[in-house]
Amino acid sequence: MKITTYLNTTEEEVFAKKFNIIIGISLGNKYFTKKNVRDYLLWAIENTKERVAILIPDKIHAVNYEVRSGYKNGRAVKRAIQEGEKVAVMVRDILSEFPPEKQAMVDILKWEEIETEKHKKRVAILNDEYKNNPKFKNTILEIVKEYINSDKFSETDYDKLATYPIEELPMLVAGISYNGQDYSLLPYPGLSLIDNLKLGLQEGKLFPEIAEKLEIKNKLHLIEAYAE
Repeated sequence: MKITTYLNTTEEEVFAKKFNIIIGISLGNKYFTKKNVRDYLLWAIENTKERVAILIPDKIHAVNYEVRSGYKNGRAVKRAIQEGEKVAVMVRDILSEFPPEKQAMVDILKWEEIETEKHKKRVAILNDEYKNNPKFKNTILEIVKEYINSDKFSETDYDKLATYPIEELPMLVAGISYNGQDYSLLPYPGLSLIDNLKLGLQEGKLFPEIAEKLEIKNKLHLIEAYAE
């Protein structure tokens, strides 16, 4: 694994195995080929504290089918769940190559499985800020338009697309909890505007009033990491 950037952590902390690792597999990111996912998994198993979580953002990806492909909400959700299951099948196939003790270290999680009450509360806070805080709304829209910027999309379309980073941000700020374990190190190929917002909220330098409402006690640590 080639690591180029450490955010909110250090090389020493990462290789001292201080954190349980999350591998987030974005459904729209073509970087996550079977070969690259295998490399991420092998690295994570060797460098995690105890366990590895494969996180598939299936549910929140539905908005992309709804806006970009013109699907009705129900069809969009169904398609997102189907695509997420394809990723889960791929990961299970990769894991089948590993020794049983390494397979046992990995959980494959769909988005609903990380939606704790704390996560939902944070999403509600961010949704409220998006509606009532113009500066925060503009920041979220800049994040959306970094990936998707087209004259064919209306303001309503961008408002819908904004639900993705709003749903994702609590995980990027505070990591996830599952089955009694906290997962707080995320290797990902490339940094973007949402990482600037994440770090600013963690440090209280961007939107400190929002950061206070989010009650960030555990922080996600991020490394920019590429399969080799």
